[in-house]
This record gives sequence, structure tokens and C-alpha cells, in this order.
Amino acid sequence: MDKGINRRGFLKLSAAGSAMLAAGSGLALLTGCSSNDGPAEGYRHLRQQDVDLLTPLVGAVLGSALTAAGATAKDGMKAFDDLLEGGMPGTRAAVLEVLDLMQLGAARWYITGTWASFAEQSEAELQQTLTQWSASERGLSRMVFKGLTQPMFMAWYVKPQAARSTGYPGPPQNVIA
Repeated sequence: MDKGINRRGFLKLSAAGSAMLAAGSGLALLTGCSSNDGPAEGYRHLRQQDVDLLTPLVGAVLGSALTAAGATAKDGMKAFDDLLEGGMPGTRAAVLEVLDLMQLGAARWYITGTWASFAEQSEAELQQTLTQWSASERGLSRMVFKGLTQPMFMAWYVKPQAARSTGYPGPPQNVIA
């Protein structure tokens, strides 16, 4: 029997994910977590609570890539914000909703397996959290993991200085013969 996800499983996962996001967003609204004070200083879309939440995560996910380019986690956050600038408004809103959900300890525990915020974890604990999170059996957890980490990689490696650190020289130059 095929162990992959079937239509019924996909619908269950979608319903559970929608319910979780709706409950988390509603709770965030009631507790004031999702108050939109506008973007953080120096950012176009990311709010201060998003920057505080994601900066340690960006540092852990892009660690050696940042070091190879002589950059910091703040540079990675700026790249992520630039990627959001180029995204569709609906996609940008979905990312911000996921970030709102991650602000809640109970939701963060369910999704990542830890109550502690990323800023409260040591480097070793954060690496362990990422390892466990990426191998989670829960479809919602894997979806959020990929939904946050893949754009971080895309945002970083689209930068010329980061692309060069991989050994890739960049897109072909126009050569006029």
C-alpha cells in the first residue's frame, strides 16, 4: 500500500492547518500579539516581533553561508525582507500569519517541538530544534519548516555576494560577438 499522502489525507491536513492558523490568529488578535505597528526600522515588511523571532533562526539556517560571505544574520534578515517585497501580497500575508502563529508558545511547541523562543536557545539547542523540526511527523510542522527555511535560502542565494560564495559565478553575461 502506498504510504504517500492521498486525497483524503491532504484534505485532513488542509483542514487541520486552516483551523490551527485561524485559532492562532484569533488568539494572537485577542492577546495583542498581532498588533500591526508597521514594519520594523530599516525593513519594508517585517515587523519588530518578526525580526526578533527570525534573526536567530536565520543565523542558524544560513550559518556557514553567512560566514562565507562575511555577512551577519541581520544581512540575512534584510535579504528575507527583500524577497517579501518581490512576493505577491497574498503570499506575503500568509508568511506574516505564520510568523504571528509562531509568536504563540503553544503553537510554536506544536510546530517546532519546543516552547522556548529561538532567541532563548543556545546555538546547539537551536540546531537540535531545527533537526527535530525538519524530521517531524506532522504535516503542518514540515509545511511551516519548509515555508520559512526555503525562502530564507532563496533570499540569501539570490544576492550576488552569497551566490559567489557557493562557487557559482552567476548568470551568464551578455557577450556581444
